[in-house]
Amino acid sequence: MRKAQRKVNKGGKRVLPASSQLAQRDENPRIPPSLTDQLCVGFCLRFLTTVNWPGSITVTWQNLLDAWFVAGTATTAYQLFDFVKIKKVTVRAMGTANAVSTLPIMPSASVGVEFPGLVGGQFGSGKQRQAVGVGYDEPAFVSVKPDSLSQAAQFQPSTANAAFIVRATDGQRVAVEGAVIDVQVVYKNSGDVSPAAVGTARAGLTSGNLYFGGIDGLATANTVAKSAFIPIA
Repeated sequence: MRKAQRKVNKGGKRVLPASSQLAQRDENPRIPPSLTDQLCVGFCLRFLTTVNWPGSITVTWQNLLDAWFVAGTATTAYQLFDFVKIKKVTVRAMGTANAVSTLPIMPSASVGVEFPGLVGGQFGSGKQRQAVGVGYDEPAFVSVKPDSLSQAAQFQPSTANAAFIVRATDGQRVAVEGAVIDVQVVYKNSGDVSPAAVGTARAGLTSGNLYFGGIDGLATANTVAKSAFIPIA
């Protein structure tokens, strides 16, 4: 049999026949390559503070996993993912004029984020940032990433332990309604972990549909910061 001819390009480099190039591209055709059998997706959750906003709340890992869920029945729901990792938390808030004083006081707002993580396996390094905005056209703005070497920046399962603390108040330390909270996360599931039930009961769900929940895991009517996405429940 004739040996396969080997071509040489202009640069003097040897070019393998098309059949050999195909085998290289697919690695060893007799041994299938390893594959990742789980879903891992980056996502930015957006929440808007409501009239129930107390000015400051502690968000847990369970809250973040409860923020995107699938309905099992009309009243039961399950977390869509099993693990979550925080990339960044951003808060924007605008103050309102002081209605009590008769003086023309400019409105101001104060926002802040902290990664306390006092629980073993979820230490957050205590990183904390605060910012103030003054005026009608300049919102208070703060954006904080967890320290890369802290466990607050690692994948965590659904627990009631603190992930971060977020604050939004006006110049009189009154809770600000309508503050925008963005939480950039990475979600991941596992075939060996049974889906956890959402912590707060819901009503009127359509089985199999996906829904967004509040930042505190509560239903839309009671949450302190509802999702900006639809459908919400």
